[in-house]
Amino acid sequence: MPFQKPSLLIYARLIFGLVLFGFGLALVVLGDFGVSPWEVFHQGISRRTPLSIGTTIIFVGIIILLFLFLLKEPMGVGTIANVLIIGLIVDLTLSLFGEISNIFPRVIATLFGPIFVALGSGFYIGTRLGPGPRDGLMTAFNRRGVAIWKARTLIEGSCVITGLILGGTIGWGTVWFLLSVGPSVQFFLQRLEVKN
Repeated sequence: MPFQKPSLLIYARLIFGLVLFGFGLALVVLGDFGVSPWEVFHQGISRRTPLSIGTTIIFVGIIILLFLFLLKEPMGVGTIANVLIIGLIVDLTLSLFGEISNIFPRVIATLFGPIFVALGSGFYIGTRLGPGPRDGLMTAFNRRGVAIWKARTLIEGSCVITGLILGGTIGWGTVWFLLSVGPSVQFFLQRLEVKN
């Protein structure tokens, strides 16, 4: 995916997309019907270390960045911004909303969480400023001939299994995220990618 020469509008799209992405992840956590697949993994690590979920997201992102560097995958300012912004937005959103006890807003948060993540992905990956570490894995598969939705589902499924082993929790929200996020990312990315 060739990179676009950045403008102020492109940077604004990047930040907006990352904020939506982090907000979507936090919605799934707030829904408490099972976190997203990557969050199952992050939660498992968080429960075995003194790190918060947001800090764990940043830490894991840095490790994946090293892996993508070894694979010689294209990276850019969007890659670094992803590592720095999403975890902070997750922690900020969770601190602002606190715990939600009413079941109706919990269901709504769980249903719309992956949609916000996918919409955010479309905005920020579509800037062509470089995918974040986790999305970089997805685009690495895509560059090797695997459809975006298949790559995303495979990666997220692997995270669920590993996260469960580490002590993360799952529920119907995890399954919903796993099944909906890949096709949704592909849908939004096709419509929001910045054209040459």
